[in-house]
Amino acid sequence: MLSSIRRRLSRVEESLPLPMTAERFYARAQQYAKHKGVSVGDAMTNLLKEVSDGELESLEAEFEQMAFGSDTAARDAAKRAFFAEAGYPDWNLPLEESREEGW
Repeated sequence: MLSSIRRRLSRVEESLPLPMTAERFYARAQQYAKHKGVSVGDAMTNLLKEVSDGELESLEAEFEQMAFGSDTAARDAAKRAFFAEAGYPDWNLPLEESREEGW
């Protein structure tokens, strides 16, 4: 009975236009993964195709805060490593570019 109520509430919650938070996104990814029989990472990849640019930026900021807190040096190092692995070894942070350009 309780699981039935939870399922119904989940369906109602999905239909409401609530702002996308990291917690909601991760819960939705877990549900998707369980339902489709894929990994949570694959579920996240599929679900990211459906979020707006604004929601994506909000999720990025929230996940960065969760992962790095206020350690901007660690965040920037992770971004550099990611872009280097993706084939962009000369990637600069926007703040560094802005300083060089005199912004």
